[in-house]
Amino acid sequence: MDPDTKTRPVLSVAVRDLAESVRRYGGLAGPLYAGVTGPEGTKAHQDFFDRAGQYFPGQEIFTELSLGGFYREKELPFDLSVQGRCDLVALSPEGRVTLVEVKSFRGKAASIPDEGDPAHLAQALIYASLLYSSDFFAAGGMEPPVIQVQLRYISIDDGSSFTVSHPWTKEALRIQYQEICADYTEFARPLYLHRQTRDQLNGAASFPYGQLRDGQRSMMQEVIAAVRDRTVLFVQAPTGIGKTMATLYPSVKAQANGLTETIFYLTPTRSQRKVAEDTLNDLEKEGFLIRSLTFRAKEQMCLSPSHFCDMKVCPFAIRYHDHLRDAVKKSYETRRLSPDDVLSLARDFSLCPFELSLSLLPTVDVVVCDYNYIFNPRVRLHGWLDEPGQRYTLLVDEAHNLARRSREMFSAVISRSEIAAIRDVMAGHQTEPGSQRRLNGSVCDSLARLLGQMDRYRPLLSSKGLAEGGEGIKALESFQPVLREQFLATRVIPPPLLGEVSSAAALLTRYLTDYPEFSGRRTMMVPYFDLMFFLRVAERYYTDSYITTWRLSEGDDLDITLLALDASLHLTDIYRDRSPVVFFSATLSTLPSYLSLLDARSAVDKPEVISLPSPFPKERRLLICYEAYSVRYADRARTMADTARLVHDTALLRKGHYLVFSPSFAYQRQLVRALSEFKDDRIDFVIQPSRMTEQQKEKFLSYFQTKEREKPLVGLTVLGSLFNEGIDLVGEELTGVLVIGTGIPALSPEREILSQYYDAKSGKGFEYAYMWPGFNRVTQAAGRLIRSQDDFGIVLLIDDRYGRSDYRQLIPGDWNALHIDDREECLDLIRTFWQDFD
Repeated sequence: MDPDTKTRPVLSVAVRDLAESVRRYGGLAGPLYAGVTGPEGTKAHQDFFDRAGQYFPGQEIFTELSLGGFYREKELPFDLSVQGRCDLVALSPEGRVTLVEVKSFRGKAASIPDEGDPAHLAQALIYASLLYSSDFFAAGGMEPPVIQVQLRYISIDDGSSFTVSHPWTKEALRIQYQEICADYTEFARPLYLHRQTRDQLNGAASFPYGQLRDGQRSMMQEVIAAVRDRTVLFVQAPTGIGKTMATLYPSVKAQANGLTETIFYLTPTRSQRKVAEDTLNDLEKEGFLIRSLTFRAKEQMCLSPSHFCDMKVCPFAIRYHDHLRDAVKKSYETRRLSPDDVLSLARDFSLCPFELSLSLLPTVDVVVCDYNYIFNPRVRLHGWLDEPGQRYTLLVDEAHNLARRSREMFSAVISRSEIAAIRDVMAGHQTEPGSQRRLNGSVCDSLARLLGQMDRYRPLLSSKGLAEGGEGIKALESFQPVLREQFLATRVIPPPLLGEVSSAAALLTRYLTDYPEFSGRRTMMVPYFDLMFFLRVAERYYTDSYITTWRLSEGDDLDITLLALDASLHLTDIYRDRSPVVFFSATLSTLPSYLSLLDARSAVDKPEVISLPSPFPKERRLLICYEAYSVRYADRARTMADTARLVHDTALLRKGHYLVFSPSFAYQRQLVRALSEFKDDRIDFVIQPSRMTEQQKEKFLSYFQTKEREKPLVGLTVLGSLFNEGIDLVGEELTGVLVIGTGIPALSPEREILSQYYDAKSGKGFEYAYMWPGFNRVTQAAGRLIRSQDDFGIVLLIDDRYGRSDYRQLIPGDWNALHIDDREECLDLIRTFWQDFD
């Protein structure tokens, strides 16, 4: 009978989670926990159910039987509710009962331990105990003395199976159930107590700052409504609104009231992740209690680079689950789990740091991480996010970046050199006579055929091939080819190529599973994973929003890419009807375009959209669109000297700090030469190199952070590069931003095809491919100037296109832009602004 739950809280747990939390041992590399996708596992289960009559002839079969029960202990502050679905129960006419737990795996049945996996056995035993305590037997007026508990392992690769089967009495099962639940509640108790205290404190705590900024209240109201109603919200809010607090504060309040369980704060830059952590600290100072975890990329967390992700030999992986529970208990001593904290825990308990981050995820309130962990199919936290019943909220910062990043996430590339490297490893290591040698030969033959298919259209990529065309072009006609020098694209993946990719991937997977140890294995794993993802994109994601491209790369290598032109549908499938999501940024210019790029259903199921004005006085910024010079590619040489003179003269008007954004590094080099012609030592210049290390970036910024400077400082940088966003220079550290050009991306065959795609889709191909991404860069650059109420200065946009009606429509109204085409008038306005301001 269920305990009285009116006076005691109830903590719910799924049977599988209960078993794995306390009975999983050993390392990370076991075949029972790797390589099987959700659809593959589901199919294996369904195939077993379809054949159940053959395995249990003449017996009554019950599949996916819902079972549940409770565990109560006086010392616990809660009761434990255990729920799950048992795979199969077979009841014979004589009253014998068999309970089966089905598990799928990669490889051969011979690789399974004799008694199976302890966590799998625990799962089956829990179900058997719950079956005894249910009304299943009472309904039939029987209670068998034992239940035959089976673990049935089924290989995804060859269909072979292995069965572990033992009889268990009711009392023995009750003891097992009690022990498992006792171990779990000891493990779960710290988290339960944390959340109980968290909800009390966070429900009562107040906003941490003295007063709300203009627009901040409206934003917070919309965020909490989105979380409550599980809807999609787009927020365009200029710098200074306090977007980080305006999303985290209402989300934490919603969490305290049971509207969401885990909050993901997603941002593409490390600097913004630091802002999120600081915001959580500010909340705690006001009385909030928040346990957070910040993710860092796997390769940056690795404690054993020489064994990178080789779980069979890495010392931080081979006994992972033996030490995990102790590490999780220790983690409760820290509320703000930074990557360095996770690394420290990992060292103390000999655990893989990245895997430890994944294991800690269910124990925290807020996760701060990159977009990849939610949206990238190669990195996404599938095992946790896709569990039934998960309730989480997505806060997507700098959301304008996600549109471009998502196309990269859902694209896949294989290079000829990588496939050749796999072939060389496979052909170069020693094999045993018999089945291993035969399989190795099949793998090598398959890889050779794949290389042949990759090379098939290579002649067309040369100047001669482009000119002659011939049979190669004719062979591609049905695939709708686009041919340029060193570039080929088709709308469809040529079936012979896809067939060889599929064959090579299947044979390689089988070989790696059957023969996991051989010379060179580690060196081929990254190319192997690239090949597998290429196949996954081809089979699961490739639609008419993709193209297949061939492009010559460095060293005469050849890259074949499945290029996503539009990933909006894949993004939308990840969050729509699963979780509330807030997309917010200061640079969601042309909001309708971002709606379509980030929410494929926005035209039918319209999301909430708000656009907020700047909270800062307009008098603190002068923004001029200077329209006398053309910065189009064909006109740059003609207008270079005049543009350089304008930059020079503007800097001399006040001893300030200026960032000058060029349209490209090539243009910047020409600008440097033009500026040097003035031979004027009244201005200090600092120049961004095309390849810049983190140390060089910090040194560049340090010049701007110098308090006392005798001359104006001009930093020369490039639109879309390191200084376009993610930097905060306050007050006198930055007093002017000059943007040369409209930020339009460089021409390329891929971008031309992107333009054609959106022309066909919306009639706005140029805007989607060139104009809007370019102006977004301009907006980001201009946004470097005003970061707080203490900031001030000038923004000068230099290009005659800013006078066109289409560009004027893009310029936000709160910029209060002045459109000028006279040089002296422009300089006089700037001079007057400085006089009035100073």
